[in-house]
Amino acid sequence: MKVETLIAGGGLAGLSCARELHQASRPYLLVEKEKDPGGLCRTLLDRGFTFDYTGHFLHFQKPSLEEWVRPFLGNRFKRRTRHAAVYSRGTYSEYPYQENNAGLPPAVVRENVLGYLEAALKRRFLGVDPARAPDFKSWCLQSFGAGLSRNFMFPYNEKLWKTPLTRLTTHWMGRFVPSPRISEVLRGAFSRQNSAAGYNSTFLYPDEGGISVLPRSIARNLPNLWMGVGLQTLDLSRKRAVLTSGLEIRYNRLVSSLPLPGLAGRTRGLPGGLGRAAGKLKATSIYNINFGIRGPQPVPFSWVYFPEKEFRFHRAGSVSACVPTVAPKGHASLYVEFSYRGNRPDPGALGRHALQKLAELGWIQNERQVVSRVDLDLPNAYVLYDEGRDAIVSALLGYFEKNGVDSVGRYGRWEYGSMESAMEQGITAARKIIAGIR
Repeated sequence: MKVETLIAGGGLAGLSCARELHQASRPYLLVEKEKDPGGLCRTLLDRGFTFDYTGHFLHFQKPSLEEWVRPFLGNRFKRRTRHAAVYSRGTYSEYPYQENNAGLPPAVVRENVLGYLEAALKRRFLGVDPARAPDFKSWCLQSFGAGLSRNFMFPYNEKLWKTPLTRLTTHWMGRFVPSPRISEVLRGAFSRQNSAAGYNSTFLYPDEGGISVLPRSIARNLPNLWMGVGLQTLDLSRKRAVLTSGLEIRYNRLVSSLPLPGLAGRTRGLPGGLGRAAGKLKATSIYNINFGIRGPQPVPFSWVYFPEKEFRFHRAGSVSACVPTVAPKGHASLYVEFSYRGNRPDPGALGRHALQKLAELGWIQNERQVVSRVDLDLPNAYVLYDEGRDAIVSALLGYFEKNGVDSVGRYGRWEYGSMESAMEQGITAARKIIAGIR
């Protein structure tokens, strides 16, 4: 079988590529190993509760991308306002921690603010430049000072990434780690304030159907979507792909949103050095436990960060706090996220710990409130930006590009990306094909 463009992977990147090609009347075939489109942009329904594969909240930085997506959203997606917090020292402080210290113990506030001012003075008068920091730990100290780093940035990120912070580069951060002004830090030390800092202070989300409404809308009425069949092996020199069904596909151009190490592992004849390098790419996995509970909404928080060691989870929250319709009337939803590297932790132990801590926090009164539990395991959820990542990813992407393959999406580019960036990369790949750019 021969196709002009083969698209491997039916997540947002692959679907956006297919949609753009279809609108230009260009032939393609999309293959996806799962039975439904969406990749990790996926929703499960249980006993009237709507649970996503962790927080998939739609937000845009580029008006052109929002304009492209808008016809698929219709009137179903509504704008929501984030209410995020940090729980430490027995109290909640508004997110982001680095500009909201009001309510913390006075000694902690003093340490955080003075440390921030000292770091700011070093940047101003001693020429310290965080942009030149050799690693993430140094960047934190130079950007926020010793107090904020010790009380939040270090423990939270060590818990999330499960790796020494001296091994992390700063190339992943971008808009994900807000850097406040001195005036914001001082104001937030004396009074609680809602902050719009960060990239996701507002977001779009539907009343019904969860985030899976988005990929299903993009996929609606698209021809040539083969669900339940994936890419098994790839021969770049012959431009041939073998699917898991055994069918061989000849193609002119391949767009892949498969995880970059997985694409490398499926590629026959890949130079040995690249194959070994791909095996060195790392990521942190997430085990996500969702609870549906009986009773009124227990907390106002969309999500809360937990830096302290007594909590094994790094984040917990409630989607029903900002989207009440994800839970049946008289009920609420909660979720808890545990990061891990290597073997998956024991789900039973994680669940017991989650319920114990949620009860101690007052989020639940007792376990009898729980009427639904849905566990979701997300291997390699967060790409690890260690010292070797950039060179390996650049070499792999360059090799595939030279051989007629566009690797796109969060995992195709092995990056810390958003839904917006995944769709944009799929669209860009399609437009290159339409324009005849190799």
